[in-house]
Amino acid sequence: MNDLLNNNTKPKNIEELYYQILKIVEKLYDNNIPSNIKNRKNKNKAKMKDAEIISIQLLIESLGKTQNSGYLYLKVNCPNLVNYVERSRFNRLVSALFTVIKAIRKKMPRNENSECKIVDSFPLVVNKFGRAYFGKRLREYSSYGYCASKKETYYGMKVHVITDLYGNPIDYLLTKASVDDRDALYELSDMVNIQTLFGDKGYVGSISEELKNEKGINLYALKRGNSKNPLPKPFRNMISKLRRRIESTFSQLVEHFDIERVRANSILGLSTMLEIKFLCFNILAYIGGSTALSYVLNFN
Repeated sequence: MNDLLNNNTKPKNIEELYYQILKIVEKLYDNNIPSNIKNRKNKNKAKMKDAEIISIQLLIESLGKTQNSGYLYLKVNCPNLVNYVERSRFNRLVSALFTVIKAIRKKMPRNENSECKIVDSFPLVVNKFGRAYFGKRLREYSSYGYCASKKETYYGMKVHVITDLYGNPIDYLLTKASVDDRDALYELSDMVNIQTLFGDKGYVGSISEELKNEKGINLYALKRGNSKNPLPKPFRNMISKLRRRIESTFSQLVEHFDIERVRANSILGLSTMLEIKFLCFNILAYIGGSTALSYVLNFN
């Protein structure tokens, strides 16, 4: 399982990238998905295998395209890649494989056994601020929240993420926008093996003592400017340097994967797309050996 690819060569075109993704997905699928799912009724009559459906969706995300436009692009430009089904049928198949995609993502090899992790969050805007009061989409899962980095109030949800020291996402938690980062961290810390955790000013407070006493986790957060017990400057600089890695990850997730834009109308659709985007990031980082995804995606 440590070597999902026999040869981690840089893909030269879309087809090579697809077959590398497919090989990784097939190995994780075969080794981790229960037999009752792999051998379910009428599965042998399907035009596309589960691994092919997931890999095509991952390829679409890799190309930075939306689900519909990306699928049509592949049908036109790569007609022999798979036995394509009708577009709306493909969209339903992807959503139906949510639990499979999640299981594969959790088994994706990463540097998660390292003692140190990084934590941060980013917003998901469901409706524009002026339309939030009248909007009905995902209303029961959304609320008003404040994004400190953008210095604005928004309506939607928040994604709390823990990465390894290289910025590769390990796990995440989706909450309402009003949920405090510290409250989410308490729950998120149960999902990942952590000994030492680095965060920004949003994680300052009693959460440090609670995590230390109850879970044995050492949380080091950047102190606010008016703190009476500031961290030593060299230690402060080290935390800032580490946090730039998760910020770089968020930047790629926003700019390439457009992760902050919510197109789904159901929580299942939104959760599936988040799983796909994080899994795609993990796979591309695995293929390229780095969280700088441009190396893999530049086919020149």
